[in-house]
Amino acid sequence: MNPVPFIRVHRIEADMSRRMMTRLNSDSDQIEAVLRDRKAPATVVGGKVTPGFVEYLLRPYPGTKVNALKALRADIALAVGSEDVRIAQQGGHLAVQVSREVETRRRVRLSALMERASKVADYTAVLGLSEDGAPLMARLSAPEVGHVLIAGATGSGKTLLAQSMILSLCARQRPRQLGIIVIDPKLRADNAFARHIEEHLLLPIAHDATSATEALRRVCDVMDRRIIDGPPVPRIVVMIDELADLCMTGGPVVVDALTRIAQRGRESGLHLIVCTQKPSAKAIGPLLKANLPLRLVGKVASLEDARTAAGVPGTGAERLNGRGDFVAVTGSRVIRFQAAEPDVLTPSVGRLPAQPGLTGLYGSGLELQAAR
Repeated sequence: MNPVPFIRVHRIEADMSRRMMTRLNSDSDQIEAVLRDRKAPATVVGGKVTPGFVEYLLRPYPGTKVNALKALRADIALAVGSEDVRIAQQGGHLAVQVSREVETRRRVRLSALMERASKVADYTAVLGLSEDGAPLMARLSAPEVGHVLIAGATGSGKTLLAQSMILSLCARQRPRQLGIIVIDPKLRADNAFARHIEEHLLLPIAHDATSATEALRRVCDVMDRRIIDGPPVPRIVVMIDELADLCMTGGPVVVDALTRIAQRGRESGLHLIVCTQKPSAKAIGPLLKANLPLRLVGKVASLEDARTAAGVPGTGAERLNGRGDFVAVTGSRVIRFQAAEPDVLTPSVGRLPAQPGLTGLYGSGLELQAAR
């Protein structure tokens, strides 16, 4: 059989070894054999390698039903030696996404992405690397974003993703443009993270319900003043890790304050980036959840948890790998990406100039910048 044309995605796999290429083509043969044996023949016509998974593109034979192929997910996973695979339709093909083994996965470093994505609009946070190999970003000032919910089970990478977003915002916005408030009941904000954002911190990091309640009260006071007569500058980002725990310990006062910020904060230059394992309306309040339009969902335990976190069905979040494997959901658009890992921002990276203009605006506040 002729080798399958695998794409090296934007230098991420520039050093792809002959051994890996042999494995990719071998897996392609295995997938075709399984489908042929199950009377649902299809041809692997190409694919791509990303930091967290390998994607195989299938072209079904005439007469092969798409649902029949999707139903063979477990058989395909067994054939390629993976715990699970994701299958989604892409135009006239089916995309089979197979998780990479831990030892072969590539880390996505925040500093490297920031160097590549140097021309971004103000208040744009780096999320990670999309499955197309382009830096994925979210512009907080876009009406379709405003506030961000990061959901996922333990080990999905929620905290690191939130920290990367905050670090990328602080790296490009001066303190007079951006203020940060961190509420961290789980004590996950380490000293290195705090040092990198200390110029932007408006208050000491809040670790208990009392200090968190006071911080949110002051944010609400700022919002009320700005609604009457104040400009929305500096913009203020409130990062919370873990939201459900804070709502439980802080009670109605915290939930009411957060709901007010979520409902009216965007017009006043206030934004929420909140992490939680339990994004149900019961845990965080229905009005608060309804006003968090951008959902970043990592690995969750079940199909129902995926629907609850994303707000829409069919995202496949229950089959993500964990460790930074996420889907971004806004409106009807779903983009899989590998979250950026915060690394030490050197002075040359930590103060990149903010420049207007982006390539790839999708009208949803999510930005895919063309890779160079």
